[in-house]
Amino acid sequence: MVDIRPSRPEEAEAQKRLWKLAFGDDQRYIDWFFESCWQPEHMLLLLEDDRLASMVALLPHQLTLPGGAWANAWYVYALATDPAVRSKGYGRQLLHYADFHLTARGADCATVVPAEPSLFKFFAAAGFSTGFYNRRVELLRDETRPPRPEDRVEPVSPEDYNAIRDRLLAEVPSVVYGPELIRYQQGISRLSGGGLYRVTAGEAEGCAAVEYVDEESVLFKELVLPAAQIPRALAVFARLHPGRRCYVRTPACWEGLPGSYVQPFGMLKWYHRDKGALWREDTMGYMGLGFD
Repeated sequence: MVDIRPSRPEEAEAQKRLWKLAFGDDQRYIDWFFESCWQPEHMLLLLEDDRLASMVALLPHQLTLPGGAWANAWYVYALATDPAVRSKGYGRQLLHYADFHLTARGADCATVVPAEPSLFKFFAAAGFSTGFYNRRVELLRDETRPPRPEDRVEPVSPEDYNAIRDRLLAEVPSVVYGPELIRYQQGISRLSGGGLYRVTAGEAEGCAAVEYVDEESVLFKELVLPAAQIPRALAVFARLHPGRRCYVRTPACWEGLPGSYVQPFGMLKWYHRDKGALWREDTMGYMGLGFD
């Protein structure tokens, strides 16, 4: 028998075990999610004969729409199924249940970041469409220029990070994260050796979420700064986070560095028809952080 329902406070450990089994993540990463983000009523479970078989987390955030309107959104995250019961369609059943769960709570839409390109088709079959894009560039560190003495980067609190981010993205259709989710990203970054930063390059101020992919590769999960100042920012970061190469993600709708390219990043499913109509097919929304 299959049962789908929100989780209960005493079920956290079973969910941690399934997360580890499905994704193989470091236990510190798993524990950090449950410490910073987990709310039992926002974790949906699918049980097969009273045994946890699949689960998905729902993380609240907001979305700024073209023209300045707002939408209440939920990030569909960590959709995990026990490898022993895959191919039974449990993930699709959970997503279908999530639609009812979210609309009953007044959600305008749901968002998701497919963990790999092949999963765009999976979520498209569940009613999602691509709505968020990043501009990406890959650089070797020896391509960066020497830092200027007046430029600097400094660690920043989640609240201050959000204030900078929201100001710079005020005119961009984008995801607005609450302080809890920015704090979650801060913890993810720190676990890898990175962090959240305020960036000052000339007269421009921006922000960056930095992680290490491996010992030689630094990922700027998002670098929100005018394109002309990005080389200066990367030069300063090279002192703080050395590595042989760096990967940089910026808003797709902004001008990018030479060699940058635009790639699909996240998907949307609309429940509120009128608000969904504001998000046209050609809207290049910015999600920025994918908590992978």
